[in-house]
Order: sequence, then structure tokens, then C-alpha cells
Amino acid sequence: MIKANHHPFFVWFFRLYTNIMIRIHFRKVYVEGDTEKTTNPLLVVSNHFSWWDGFFIFWLNNKFWKKIFYVMMLEEQLAIRKFLSRTGAFSIKRGQTSDRHSLRYATEILQNNENLLLMYPQGEIRSQLEYPVHFKNGAEFLIKSSQPEVKMVVVLTDYFSFRKPSLFFYIKNVDPQNEEIKPEALFNNFMHESIEKQKAKAKAISDH
Repeated sequence: MIKANHHPFFVWFFRLYTNIMIRIHFRKVYVEGDTEKTTNPLLVVSNHFSWWDGFFIFWLNNKFWKKIFYVMMLEEQLAIRKFLSRTGAFSIKRGQTSDRHSLRYATEILQNNENLLLMYPQGEIRSQLEYPVHFKNGAEFLIKSSQPEVKMVVVLTDYFSFRKPSLFFYIKNVDPQNEEIKPEALFNNFMHESIEKQKAKAKAISDH
């Protein structure tokens, strides 16, 4: 297992790099939903559809929550990009004993009020159009077993009639401990709501 090993220079560099890259490559950024700060540890559950995804939540955290950033990555991916561990990435290896070690490590991260942990429950990059999202083993365990604040974030992009795409964040606070339906269903319900909002935005923007 590769653990996170934050380094001030790498964290500073990636904050600067992320801000510049999003400013260059996206026409506008829209954020809708529950962005308020919290004094509790924060678990962010998001869809995973692009190379950009870690940068997206890293940007959200720097803008709104300002916590120490952690993200769970597949070990084979992190092994060839070990420098990402300096910004908060740690590894998980599916189907191995290390899987349990990684989940235990993630649970420990979520015991510190200053931390934010980003998790992609689908476990791999899938098309933005692939819906519903199916959670991998361990995702619901982490959501239900640790008791941080949970924010579900659906990220969508649209070009409309412009050369550059616009970037849309939909954010919702949830309390899986008090919900009657499973986290996977909670996330897919929210993704459906977000897609419907996106359709309405698309119509409004295209009408102008």
C-alpha cells in the first residue's frame, strides 16, 4: 500500500496548477448546492468520468472547505505517478489483502476533523453518460462505517454552442446513517436530480 505523504511544495504547486488549468480549459464554472464549511471530517463521494476528476474536487476543496486533501487511487495508477502521494493520494488494490488495509487507513483519515477524503465509489473511469453508477465493494462500507460529514458531488460538463466546455458541480449533504436507502441509491437519485437540472440549464443557455 502507498500512503499519502503531503509535501508543502507539491500541495502549493498543484493548487496553482489546478487553478490555471481550469481557467484555461473551461469557459465557466458553475457550483450549486451545499458548499458550506464544516468543522468535521469530510467524505466526498463523486462520479469518475475523466482525467480531470481529482483536480475538480481539489479545486472545490481549495475554494470552499480548505481541508487537508486525500484521495483514494488504484495502486497500479499511483505506482507510476508516486508524486501524487505528495498531494494526498493513497492506494487501494482491489481484491487483495491491501484492500482492507486501505479501507482501514481511509477510516483513520476520517477521524481527523481537518481532513477531506475523496472517493470514487465506482472504482474506475466510466463514461459520463453511463448511468446509474454502480458502487464497488468497500464503498458502502466506508460510507456507513465511518461517520464523517458526507457530501455527494456530481460533476458534469457541457459545450452548448461554445468552443470550450462549461463545468458544473452539483453538491449535496447526506447522512447515510439516517437514510432508509443505501448509499448507492442515494447517489444515483442525486445524479438523476443533477442531470435534470443540467437539462434545464442547457435549455436556458441555448435559448440566449
